[in-house]
Amino acid sequence: MTIQRFHDEINDQYSYLIIEQKEAIVVDPSRNAQRYLAYLNEHQLKLVGIALTHRPGSFASGWAELREKTRATVIGASSYRFHGEGHYLHAGRATMFPFGDGSHLQTQPTPGFTADSICLLAMDSDGKVQGIFTGGALLYDGVGYPLPRPEDKNPLHGRKTYVKEMYESLTKHISGFAPKANIYAGFGEAAHFSKMAESRHAQFNLTEAKEESPVLNQKDENAFERYVLADYPFVPAYVQGCLEKNPNGYQSWAKALYPFRELLTEEHRGEALKLPGDMAPASPQNLLLDGEEVLVIDTRHAADFTAGHQPGALNIQADGPFALALGSVVKPGEVFHVIIDEEEKTFGIAESIAKIGYDEQLQGASKWSDAHDTVLPKPLNLDDFKANHVGHYTIVDVRSPEAAEKDTRFYGAINIPYWELRGRAGQVPRDRPVVVHCGDGYASAIGASILRREIGDRVPVYDLGKRIKKFKAGR
Repeated sequence: MTIQRFHDEINDQYSYLIIEQKEAIVVDPSRNAQRYLAYLNEHQLKLVGIALTHRPGSFASGWAELREKTRATVIGASSYRFHGEGHYLHAGRATMFPFGDGSHLQTQPTPGFTADSICLLAMDSDGKVQGIFTGGALLYDGVGYPLPRPEDKNPLHGRKTYVKEMYESLTKHISGFAPKANIYAGFGEAAHFSKMAESRHAQFNLTEAKEESPVLNQKDENAFERYVLADYPFVPAYVQGCLEKNPNGYQSWAKALYPFRELLTEEHRGEALKLPGDMAPASPQNLLLDGEEVLVIDTRHAADFTAGHQPGALNIQADGPFALALGSVVKPGEVFHVIIDEEEKTFGIAESIAKIGYDEQLQGASKWSDAHDTVLPKPLNLDDFKANHVGHYTIVDVRSPEAAEKDTRFYGAINIPYWELRGRAGQVPRDRPVVVHCGDGYASAIGASILRREIGDRVPVYDLGKRIKKFKAGR
């Protein structure tokens, strides 16, 4: 039995092919189904199973495209309601799926990370466990933070319930799996919902995890709950979209790339599906949908954006955590248009949009041109700001509350995280110029562009950007 690992760097998510006698099962496929199909074709393998350890909420899965093109059986928890034609195996405790020459994939329900989390045990013809696939239920030196659930009405109460489920799954089920079998986790340390003490994603086994992992060494359920929930991350808007859309599946990878086909380099242009001319991307000069202005996302560097941009555009730079930022600022279903300045960045932008499931709400993509109708923001007088920021400027810190409290740069600053700013712009006073800052300049570019869009017609809005490094804490 061979296990091939695939890494999606955008979401720091891991997927796998379990291979035995020219048959394969894919575990937790990411959005780009073509990468698995290419591998299967190159090695002359038949895909017989598509297994999901949980309903993905932090990434969009390509399981539906794989099912359509291979007719493989889809394997998931009985509570995971897949949609569409095809053969589905609703997995329960010790459900067996045969493949290869006498090998089996055994499923074990392990709720907590999600309500429908399962672990997968790959067993050879002798019944020996060759690999355990845990998704977010157990990571190297940690676990996945329990994901929100579509039915949540009280998220905080829900998380506590989910952590109790997770604790029971770890102590009563996962801890009893084959102690020396290799564990293949679904996420790395950089994934948004990873609770990990170490940054490496090493292959590990249960014995090592019990010796080293903090989550498996908490003294009781209450201590485990406090440890896991101590620094629970904010929930990006796109997560709800993934939770609702993944059971139905997404459009093909080629369709996701289609709006970018004229901007892609030769290396990737062939991946974009060729569609009729009447489906061509919209022109940035006519960004209207049913008479309403379409939201424009400008992916250029902050300095270029400040030098001139389309009215009302938001600046989410391609060089940075673009997928997370886009999925935090733009709501699921909200139509938007993307502006790009360099062809070399196009594929990464298109890939990021598709991997959070936002490609179906993308109105189009275009290359930046100086011929666009542009706004030229007035630059901040840094010397005046240094001398007179107290009482003469409204300062908005767009970092998380934890970061703002730990490293306060300006006393009296208003803390509104950038992912909440579109809905809370009305809380920013308009009686004096507004200066937006974060910790490194990436989020402040987003925040300043949001405030220019929302209140910029009534008050000057400036992005402090990387110049924040000139200011020490507690000014």
